[in-house]
Amino acid sequence: MKLLTLISKFFVLLLLTGCAGSDTYKAYSGAPRETLQVATLSGSQYVRRDTINRYIDAVKFSGIDGKPIENSLGYNLVEVAPGFHDVSVYYYWDMGSQRGLASALVSYASDRDSLNRTLRFNAQAGKTYLVKAKPSFTGDDEDITSLSHVDFWIEDQNGVEIVSKKAGRYQPES
Repeated sequence: MKLLTLISKFFVLLLLTGCAGSDTYKAYSGAPRETLQVATLSGSQYVRRDTINRYIDAVKFSGIDGKPIENSLGYNLVEVAPGFHDVSVYYYWDMGSQRGLASALVSYASDRDSLNRTLRFNAQAGKTYLVKAKPSFTGDDEDITSLSHVDFWIEDQNGVEIVSKKAGRYQPES
């Protein structure tokens, strides 16, 4: 009886552990790999305030190597195999209680050249990378309606630029 109880506790723990990792997108084929066998990408988050509210804006992932990520808002981390990758990112801003706008904002941001970018970099196994963004506004920085464009770059876990700000800078078409 004790063995049965121990086995059932093990399966409950295994189930809970599996659910905890649901915010990680696996962008490679095959069975899940150990952390030291993949590179992990994380999108930065930014706090934006207005006179009443506080919002969390974020860098989100729309695709890896030309393959779209379905339900991109559901993933905070992306795991890739070591090697060169094209990572498509976009700037997602939180509209507070207006949650019904979420899918429309994703479509808008991922289709707009000024709010998304594809960054090419060489991922190393066991490393963690942070995709950062710098939004530029035509008016007050707290007013998201004056968002002009966003520049993106990638830093490694030590804060070293892997993809430079210049490489991820928005270049309007002339």
